[in-house]
Amino acid sequence: MSESTLMNFVTVDYATESDLEVSRFRWEENREKYLPQLMAKGLNRFTVLKIWNKEGVYRLGFWYEYKDPDAFAACKEIWGEIESQSQKRAPSKIFANRGVVLEDNKLPDKEI
Repeated sequence: MSESTLMNFVTVDYATESDLEVSRFRWEENREKYLPQLMAKGLNRFTVLKIWNKEGVYRLGFWYEYKDPDAFAACKEIWGEIESQSQKRAPSKIFANRGVVLEDNKLPDKEI
């Protein structure tokens, strides 16, 4: 697998648990359409997290790893389309954080 040089972590807050679940369901319906397109443009990794340590908040986290800044730029249009569709079905607040890798420690498995 290619090394990623640009990371993007996004959190999305939903008004209700139901809105969060609808968003997940819609993504699962469309994942096979979008992931191959994104991978072809340089997305190396995409992870979805359900944030559980914030009581009363319905939040998902999305971790993206791109080959390089050009790959990120190439994927923006596709992510914009996905976000537009998602906002129509379940309005949300989106918080994006982007960075370049300064240090990446791949730790070996330890035997206890």
